[in-house]
Amino acid sequence: MRGLNLEQIIQNVIINRQELNSIEFEKESVEIPLYPGGEQTFEILITNYRSPAHIHLSVSDELKGQITFLRDNPYVLQREYISAVARIPQEGRALTKGQIFITVGYGSKKKGFPVQLGKVEEKQQEPPKDEPGKWEEDTEDLRPFVAEPVKKASRPQMPGGSRLRGISSSAFKNYRGGPSVSSGKRTRKSTGQNERSFLRPALGGFLLLVSSFFLYFMLPDDLQFNVSFAQSLLFSILFVTFTTYILLKFLDEI
Repeated sequence: MRGLNLEQIIQNVIINRQELNSIEFEKESVEIPLYPGGEQTFEILITNYRSPAHIHLSVSDELKGQITFLRDNPYVLQREYISAVARIPQEGRALTKGQIFITVGYGSKKKGFPVQLGKVEEKQQEPPKDEPGKWEEDTEDLRPFVAEPVKKASRPQMPGGSRLRGISSSAFKNYRGGPSVSSGKRTRKSTGQNERSFLRPALGGFLLLVSSFFLYFMLPDDLQFNVSFAQSLLFSILFVTFTTYILLKFLDEI
C-alpha cells in the first residue's frame, strides 16, 4: 500500500504484460531538474500483470552516487512504489545523462530508460529569422542621434571670382599684419646680409690693429711714435672686442 505520498512519480514501469519477464516504460525518457548542491526525492511505479516477482533497480556509471534507491530489490505483487533520491554535489556537473535499469527474471532480462539529471542553461533568445525588418528597425532606434551640419547656401560665382578672392585674402592678411612665408625669407636674408656687413669691418679693424701693433715694434727708434695711456686702453678694448666678435661668428658657423 502506498498511502499518502506527495513525492513525484517520474516513471511507470510495466512488467509481465506482453509476455513473461517483459519490460515496458510509460515514458521514453525522464528529466530531473536540479542545480548543483540540490536534492530531490522521486518515485518509480512498478506495475505487475502476472504472479509476484522480484525486480532489481540500478543506474549506469554516469549516475552512480547521484541517484540512490531506498529499495533496490523490491518484491512486487501488483503495484509497488519505489522511492529514490537524486542529488548533485555542489562542485558536480550541472548536467549528467545516464540510464536507470530494470532487471527481472533473476537477471534473465534487463532494460533501461534515459535519464537527464540537471538543468540546461537557457541561451539568450535570438530574434526570429522571419522578421528581419523589425530587428533592423529596432537596431536603428538605438543608434545615437547626430545632428547634421546645416549647409550654407552657395552663392553664384562671378567671372574672375577666384582671382578676386585670392587678392582679397592676401590683402586681408597684409592688413592684419600676419607673417607670410615671403616676409620670413626676406627677414632671414636681410639678417644674414647685416651679419656679413658687421663681420667685414670687424675683420678689417682686427687686421688694422694687428698691423699697427707689429709696426710699432718693427719701426726704428727715430721713426717710432709715442702712445698715450688712453690710446693704449682704446687699442686694448677694440682688440678684445673685434677678437671676441670674430671668434663667436666662427663658432656659430661650426
